[in-house]
Amino acid sequence: MFRRFSRYLSLPIVLLLLLSSKIVFRGRRIRIVVMDPRYFGHQCLEPEVFWDDVKSSEESGSRDIWLCCLGKRSTASNRHLWDVTKRRFPTVPSWIASALHFWRRRLHFAQIELLEASIYRLNFLTRRPTTLPAAAVMSERRSEILSRLDNPERPYVVFTIREGDSSEDLRNRKVQEMVPAMIELTRRGFNVVRLTSRSKDLISDQSQNLLDWQVQQNGVSGDELVLISGASFVVSTLTGGDCLALAYRKPVLYLDSLRFYLMFLGTELATFQVARFMDGASGATLTLADLLSRNLGWFGDQRELTGAGVNVVKSTPAEIREYVVEYLQMLRAGLSPEQESGQDRWRELLLSKHGKEIEAKNGEVRATLLPSSLKGFVPTT
Repeated sequence: MFRRFSRYLSLPIVLLLLLSSKIVFRGRRIRIVVMDPRYFGHQCLEPEVFWDDVKSSEESGSRDIWLCCLGKRSTASNRHLWDVTKRRFPTVPSWIASALHFWRRRLHFAQIELLEASIYRLNFLTRRPTTLPAAAVMSERRSEILSRLDNPERPYVVFTIREGDSSEDLRNRKVQEMVPAMIELTRRGFNVVRLTSRSKDLISDQSQNLLDWQVQQNGVSGDELVLISGASFVVSTLTGGDCLALAYRKPVLYLDSLRFYLMFLGTELATFQVARFMDGASGATLTLADLLSRNLGWFGDQRELTGAGVNVVKSTPAEIREYVVEYLQMLRAGLSPEQESGQDRWRELLLSKHGKEIEAKNGEVRATLLPSSLKGFVPTT
């Protein structure tokens, strides 16, 4: 009852906004992009996509006015990041966006447009600078955190791992599964920072080149930006921290990826190591073509695989170490012509089945599959 009453109270404000837009901004469309503050990944990338839309609009000669709605600060996954975005962009309060959403279906106004924010249209990332605070601005705090390591001057890699039961979602892993890869990186001249908000799943290894940093336990709000912005690259399982890395234009290796639907296919900063798929009845390894023939190329829930008789093989800690080493070598040396050809094959195969969906959600496909993932998954013949 109160909500309905408040909506009617908002009508005079909405009418005033409509009248003002017609008088003050005659001939110009007002676009309000509505963001979702409940998820950290959305908080990281939605402002970046919004700003690209603004700049692209200006470059095309459009006189449209762009505003964003950040949602309520009380519901934000990261209030520090909410505050950063609020200071950076022109915003409208969430109650105004809600009122416009309610009344637009009744008043049929066209000059003010409400748009849902996106985290996937990322073709622009490598050609526009980030809107987030520059890494240099946070150097003092970064040095303070890294001083806990034996050799704080080393370059470092950030691991951001989603915790939980991997049988329910392969994005969920135990941090100890990552330790062999972490140790290998320290042997190759890196420090390693495991970054999380809070966790009971701690690194047991006592290496002085590893840092287990829990922002809510060890640090202060904003340490996520401090550490990600200075990293050489990031290893992730789609946690939200990977989105902050992309927002900072950092390369990301995604482990045991299953769903093209959730992958950031639109940016060359993303490299995906694909999990192995097995036929539940025969035990045979399934290729990308096999998955597409079973309509499993564009699904959102891992349980759809089980329902279709497909099992997923989780990578072992030793395999994860090899994937990370392979990725490091790829960053340093690039892809060979043969490996580039393999990238073209999986993209063409996926687009042949789901081109419309991918184009609408991601734009051009620019992401990379880790070369070892292509063996068997996308055969050459």
